[in-house]
Amino acid sequence: MGTAAPDASPMAIPTGPSPSGDAPSIRSSSPTASSYPPAPSTKAPSERELAFIPPPDRGKAAYLFLAGAFTIETVIWGLPASYGLFLDYYQREGVADILGPPVALLLNPRPRWRLTVIRIGCCLCPISLLLSSFAKTGLLYSIGGSMAYYPTFDYLQEWFHERRGFANGVCFAGDAGTAAGGLILPFVEEALLSRFGAERTLQSLAVAFAILFAAALPLIRPRLPLPPKSSLPIKKAARESEREGETERRRSAANDTEPLTARVVVKNIRLWTFLAANILQGFGYFVTFLYLPTYATSLGLSGAQSSGVLACVNGACVVSRVTMGVLSDKKSPHQLGFAAMASSAVAISVLWGVTSTTFAPLVVFAIVMGLCSGGWTSLYSAIIKGFIADEPSLRSQLFSIISLTRGLGALLCAPIASALISHPLTGASKHTAYGSGDGKYGGIVLFAGLAMALGAALEGLEWLLPSRS
Repeated sequence: MGTAAPDASPMAIPTGPSPSGDAPSIRSSSPTASSYPPAPSTKAPSERELAFIPPPDRGKAAYLFLAGAFTIETVIWGLPASYGLFLDYYQREGVADILGPPVALLLNPRPRWRLTVIRIGCCLCPISLLLSSFAKTGLLYSIGGSMAYYPTFDYLQEWFHERRGFANGVCFAGDAGTAAGGLILPFVEEALLSRFGAERTLQSLAVAFAILFAAALPLIRPRLPLPPKSSLPIKKAARESEREGETERRRSAANDTEPLTARVVVKNIRLWTFLAANILQGFGYFVTFLYLPTYATSLGLSGAQSSGVLACVNGACVVSRVTMGVLSDKKSPHQLGFAAMASSAVAISVLWGVTSTTFAPLVVFAIVMGLCSGGWTSLYSAIIKGFIADEPSLRSQLFSIISLTRGLGALLCAPIASALISHPLTGASKHTAYGSGDGKYGGIVLFAGLAMALGAALEGLEWLLPSRS
């Protein structure tokens, strides 16, 4: 995913000790046409400020940030990861859709706004839960989660360079926090729902989330000094930006290459191929998460057993996301993506569709599904790096687009699955998931398996397309 820190102003930044143990090297950086809005200034960071920049990939400060980011991700995405329990509860109580899956919002704030946006987002999530206990809406939670999610992602790129895939797997692009939250919350929510109902459960979660956010926010901070505010007139800054862009275009022409801009990136066929695969993976992944608890209930399993099935998926996702993140630092993310979706398609079609009509086989499927599909988003960091290399502002924009397309899979899978449930699959054996409940879930299993298979085919196509397509 590009460099670790947005080069927002003309300054010299120590990059830490070299591998040979020499003194910290100095990397000169200047704004380009594709970087942050230019912030020219006559005042450079002082030597004292530069001396206190902590090193990336190691040290107490980096891992404290990772702990804070992990906590925020666990809180934000743990609730949607166990959303199937709320769906199951409200269907049994005769009430439909209290909480929608979080919407991937396009948020690319200026550097000085990030901490403020994160704090506002962390405040909106508990407030949304309180409001949701009185009104059936989850929109504010989605907005708050997105506001906290994307700026934290930008900071993560500053704190981790060589181990970025690992950090993403633990915390962010892979959202191991999602899986960890989804591992714990199903049992807590099931107990609260059965004893106190949805209103008190959401109010209790709001208080708990507020406490966790308050503990995590002090750990979230940038590694690099914020770019200074512009002290030049706007017109002069625009002229300098234009000159920088012209210099970049001449350099690219001399090298017979096209300068890397957002327009160049979106013309890349490989990017659109991946985005299509990303949507398909979202279809197969989210429809499984959404309806697995209700499918378990339809088999006559207890609420605790349904929670156990969901927890097995999330527990396996923890392992998958960290593993995929580590592997993506060394292997092709498209090869890993192909293997993940192909194995997920087999797991859905066979383990769920054919064998999972009792508790034990369903647990086996849940574990295998989590291991196969849970690590998909851990690949985002390496995939983005393959498209844009060292362009920080493009990296943030591309991550937002990728998250948005995955959000489309989350948003659209619910109405599609509802339509499939209303048209049961006929002719399938009642001893399989395809025919269980008079074929009610057969269409969902077919849809999820087919989506994963098509996504795997697209990821395989990535191997055949040239890197500069």
